[in-house]
This record gives sequence, C-alpha cells and structure tokens, in this order.
Amino acid sequence: MKRDMGLIRELLLKLEDLEKTSHEFATINSSEPELQVDGFQSDQIDYHVSLLYEAGLITSGTDTDLMMDGTWIFRRLTWAGHDFLDTVRDPEVWKRTKSGASKLGGLAFEGIKNMATAYAKHVAKERLGLDL
Repeated sequence: MKRDMGLIRELLLKLEDLEKTSHEFATINSSEPELQVDGFQSDQIDYHVSLLYEAGLITSGTDTDLMMDGTWIFRRLTWAGHDFLDTVRDPEVWKRTKSGASKLGGLAFEGIKNMATAYAKHVAKERLGLDL
C-alpha cells in the first residue's frame, strides 16, 4: 500500500480535534465517523494510523497501540506531530506543498516537511510582509 501524505494530514487534523482531556486515552477505529476520510477505505486508514505511530507523530502512552479488534489506542499528538501539522495546516501551504512534491515525483517525509516549511515562509511573506 502506498503512503498518502494527504491522508496523513487529514488524520492528524481529525485526531487533534478529538474531544478528550490530556490525561485520557481514546480508542479509535477506522470504521468510526471521527476517522473517516472521503475516498479512503478502512484498511487504508488503519495503515496510515500505523504510520503515524511509527513516525512518532502520535502516541498511545501504552505498550501496545493496536488492540486485537483493530481499534487503536490514542493519547495525543507528539511534539513532532504538532509541528508537522502546524506546518501543513494552512490549505494554501498544503496545496503548494502537494504540487511541488508531485513535480518532483514525490518526497520522503522530511522533504515534505521542509518543502511545507519553505512554502509557509513564502505565504507569511505574501500575507504579512514578513521574512521568516
């Protein structure tokens, strides 16, 4: 299965919005509406949630992230998860990042993050006149 950075972004946005306190764990399942993303099947969502854990973008705070029935234990986004999401949150920055990555035939995660950071700086200059 191919990694889809658009799905990664959408899942981080959805997980960030989950209603829970910082001390609670949430059980999440790809078949629940909170994690559904148009155009993606449950197995694709499960795969990408697994990638989020592997990349250290989210944490469960437990020894096992996946329960036997396909439900994930989610505690919070990590610092790295928040940083990445903040970098790609703006729709214009994300649109430019996707376009740039597709022109290069794709990029690894760090390349996507670096490109998004560069576009975020460019958008900040356009909107605010700031050189970051």
